[in-house]
Amino acid sequence: MNYVLAGYRIKNRISSIVAPIWVAKNTGKLFLTPQRHEIKDWEKEAESKGERFNLSNEVSAIRWSSQSSLVEPLSPINKPNEKQILLVHGWESRATQMYGLVKEIIKQGYTVVAVDMPGHGHSKGATSNAYLFAKTVELAQQKLGHFYAVIGHSMGAGAAAIAVGKGVTTDKMILISGPFSIENVLRRFAGFVGLNKNATNKFVEVIGEKVGVQASELDATKLLQQCEIPTLLIHDESDVEVPVSESKRIATALKQVELFMTQGFGHRKILKSEEVLQKINGFVLAAV
Repeated sequence: MNYVLAGYRIKNRISSIVAPIWVAKNTGKLFLTPQRHEIKDWEKEAESKGERFNLSNEVSAIRWSSQSSLVEPLSPINKPNEKQILLVHGWESRATQMYGLVKEIIKQGYTVVAVDMPGHGHSKGATSNAYLFAKTVELAQQKLGHFYAVIGHSMGAGAAAIAVGKGVTTDKMILISGPFSIENVLRRFAGFVGLNKNATNKFVEVIGEKVGVQASELDATKLLQQCEIPTLLIHDESDVEVPVSESKRIATALKQVELFMTQGFGHRKILKSEEVLQKINGFVLAAV
């Protein structure tokens, strides 16, 4: 039993009754502040095989291609006109943690770009949120041009879906273990840390005020109604971080969609599943 977490929940339950606005604001600050974790050795190798560049003064990205180790780093402005794919990592993750998806894709002649979202990896910032993730996907398209496919994991999948719903164009989407209703995310988090119904409602309002957009406006299922972009949804039945109901829900909105279910990988190991990697590669290479 995690006694620290248990104590924190009890404190929040009491605060929810006596000081709901105070606890909502404190929870909001916690929710919007991602933790940066130490980079792993295999990520350092992934970093060495790519070309690091800046999308803006705040946002860093990395590019991998079959020529990455053979040529000088490519300028985002003068990038050759070839098919490129965008990777969007999840909350408290970073670009290099998506590298497992890269190796087979670049063998087929694609260039893969992964962006460190604000507050993550090499990018600046102490806070972040799903809307900022989505705006960064939009920035990547503005700077680098059209992406043949967008692949997102976890919050990155939700943000990619929001970005496409708000105008980003792509030929294909691959959305892995994504939360597609930000309001659902907020309410699950509030319940996890012990907020009652009243404090949870205030917490949702606080986040909307901080982000500048209410959570109800960041529902990808509504934004992608009748979307005709071929989409592969991947979710594990045993995912305890993002329930599989999120992918099942958005599947009802998309006109060309395949829902690929796995078992036993959970939320994070799914990115290392050979079965999943093969499924993604096949979907990327299939004719539109």
